[in-house]
Amino acid sequence: MLSSFFSKSKPINYIAVALYMGVLFSIAHYKKGIEIENTYILITITCACLYILPMLALNFVAQKNDLTNKGTFTILLYAFLTAILPNALTSFSVLLSNVFVLLAIQNILRLRNEKHIKAKIFNASICIGIASLAYFWSIGFVVLIFLGILFFEPNDYRNWIIPGIGIIMIYVFANCFTLFFYDSFFTYTTYVDSVSFSFREYFTNESLFSVGVLSICLVFFFSIYLIKFGRKTANTKPILKVVIAYLMVAIAIAVIAPEKNTSELFYLVTPLALIGTTYLEINYNRFAKEVNIWLFILLPFLVLLF
Repeated sequence: MLSSFFSKSKPINYIAVALYMGVLFSIAHYKKGIEIENTYILITITCACLYILPMLALNFVAQKNDLTNKGTFTILLYAFLTAILPNALTSFSVLLSNVFVLLAIQNILRLRNEKHIKAKIFNASICIGIASLAYFWSIGFVVLIFLGILFFEPNDYRNWIIPGIGIIMIYVFANCFTLFFYDSFFTYTTYVDSVSFSFREYFTNESLFSVGVLSICLVFFFSIYLIKFGRKTANTKPILKVVIAYLMVAIAIAVIAPEKNTSELFYLVTPLALIGTTYLEINYNRFAKEVNIWLFILLPFLVLLF
């Protein structure tokens, strides 16, 4: 039974999910078109690593912060939700940016340990800064750093200054890089992306199914999560609020993204996987849970193959 299999956290679970993700990743790239060229092969292998390996970090974040039980439902949902966004799987910039956002979240959630606070804030700021170089609007996740400071260490005024220092430092290093290699400045206009509120692309045949499935999951999982939120202990609620804010910022980024080809929705996947795990961990009809899991496994193939 799949529900029993994914309720455990064994090496075979991670291998199975990684292989599943590898198949979906390969189909997405095959559908877009494969080139027999050294640069393309190198970028594709890098994209595969940026896509598959973060599931381990996600599972670590979920279990280390008591966001989920000791199972692998979270990475299963991560695989499902990412695979229904095939354009993101072929976008190097989005995959790279997402990795650094996840590393930033890891540092933010570790603030509750009350050790090396400033170092963790600085690390998170650096990660967000690097993420914004790959995909500018991921800079919006800096809001989560300030929320982390507010929830865990608000009294030291220096903590509120550190995120700005981290972002500025990344911008300075980016200028040093472009000056050294390209003999030009990394200008503000080059760095900042435009804003668009046009959603016309979401209504094309290619995008409509992906957006529809993701929207249904968002409404359903978030509703269950809010119901369960009131039953959580006061100690864990700040962490849960950060996850909810993570989802809200990801939605805001999707709304203002200049080019809407569904790859910008990739930032919703991590918080939604964490939130959706709450639903899969509820004790309800075993047959219904099996059907749900099979749907999560098979739906991406409909998106990728048809």
